[in-house]
Amino acid sequence: METLIEKSEKTRELTIYDFFVALQVEWLQADIRQKIYQSEKDRKYWARVKEGKENTIHKIAERNNLPTIFSDHYIKSDIEKRVFQKSSYPLFTYKNAEMKAELEYLDLLFYYYKGTEVRCEMPDGEIRTGKVTNYQPFDSFLTVSVNGATVKVAVSKASRISI
Repeated sequence: METLIEKSEKTRELTIYDFFVALQVEWLQADIRQKIYQSEKDRKYWARVKEGKENTIHKIAERNNLPTIFSDHYIKSDIEKRVFQKSSYPLFTYKNAEMKAELEYLDLLFYYYKGTEVRCEMPDGEIRTGKVTNYQPFDSFLTVSVNGATVKVAVSKASRISI
């Protein structure tokens, strides 16, 4: 039989500050999803998620007199470095395996959606811009149209120009 003590155990033990940082990372990831997902329903959902996280971030910041991603460009830069890589797709985090199974495919699909403008490193090392013509999530390569030519580019060497 489950006791009250067992019921109140947390699934993750985080300090307030670690929770605060994780919340800001999650806000940024929700912001990315709101911008890249294609359906209006998904965009509205991620906007609500962002709003809830933003409210909590502001409350914690006020109670603890902390700077936030919204008020301090150094904090914003640090949080962005936790999410964005120099190239490739952003590092998304997932609450559990079920959430990962549900969202990871969509995150990759919409990040490199057909027609998306990307900056990519060509085999000769030159950096070019082009538009995604084909990508299957979890593949190592995507197909990009660069100056009318179709080129296969490693996902690790391509990133969106804008989000």
